[in-house]
Amino acid sequence: MMRRRMVLMVMTVASLGLFACQGYGFFDELLKPQPKKEQPQSAEGQQESAPGLLDSLGGMLGAKQKELDLLKKGLGVVQALQPIGEEEERALGRAVAVEAFARFGGEYHNEPLTRYVNLVGHTVAEVSDRPELNFHFAILNSEEQNAFAAPGGYIFVTIGLLKALTNEAELAGVLAHEIAHVTKRHMLQTIQRGALLESVSELTLSAMNKDPQLFSNLINEMTDILFTKGLDKTFEYEADAVGVDYAYRAGYNPQGLRDYLATLQRQQGRVQSRFFTTHPPISIRIQKMTEVLAQFSDGQELPFLSQRFKEAMRSV
Repeated sequence: MMRRRMVLMVMTVASLGLFACQGYGFFDELLKPQPKKEQPQSAEGQQESAPGLLDSLGGMLGAKQKELDLLKKGLGVVQALQPIGEEEERALGRAVAVEAFARFGGEYHNEPLTRYVNLVGHTVAEVSDRPELNFHFAILNSEEQNAFAAPGGYIFVTIGLLKALTNEAELAGVLAHEIAHVTKRHMLQTIQRGALLESVSELTLSAMNKDPQLFSNLINEMTDILFTKGLDKTFEYEADAVGVDYAYRAGYNPQGLRDYLATLQRQQGRVQSRFFTTHPPISIRIQKMTEVLAQFSDGQELPFLSQRFKEAMRSV
């Protein structure tokens, strides 16, 4: 019964078709004005006039040439001792997402392929531990093989990585690993442990304009971790294990991520990828995933969906 439910979830990608997801134009969607929220009432019953960050985010980013600098000027502090709230998580993630587009050549403009990636991603996200999050999936216009996640559900994969895959289960495995980083709040845990937040006492949406320099430093630290330093290796191993489980729950053969990493390992020394410097050694990851996969013996009956993936990649 469980296996039948999972296979049906995978088949949803096909039954919905490539026109069911509005994934294309992720960058433009990122810069859209956010819905207005009611301002708090003062003691005299009048609305306070100070605009909140999230209310004005889209307007601030209307000019794409200035998006990141303007964004940093409008943001504030982050709470270190208590969990970061979901709205604050999304604000942080949007800032990092803008930086991702700037560093990796912008969005790869292929509407059918972007919709396909979104459908696979949402199929996996739906069975994750945080299905209520509004996940977004985008393809970056870079030949470097890379994938990463920003807080709040912003998931990126480069066109170079997609070209290296051989089936849909591998794509699902890669996206599941990144979804796991979000659901387990790995980036948020990392920055909460950092020295930048030692003196910070609270984070509220109304307080986010009070210390723009701290927020600018914080975003710089997050992007440095994401694109240069990498997360702690224990977080990467956890994302591998949780990602295997998510892919299995969604009805994919759970060895997809391991298969892709084996391909990347064979290419080491011949291709450039920040995977090699921002992640633990591939051989150790493969070894640990092999141990995890032993718990999913019945998953070997689940599909890889090679032909469907090849059809989706024909337009590349």
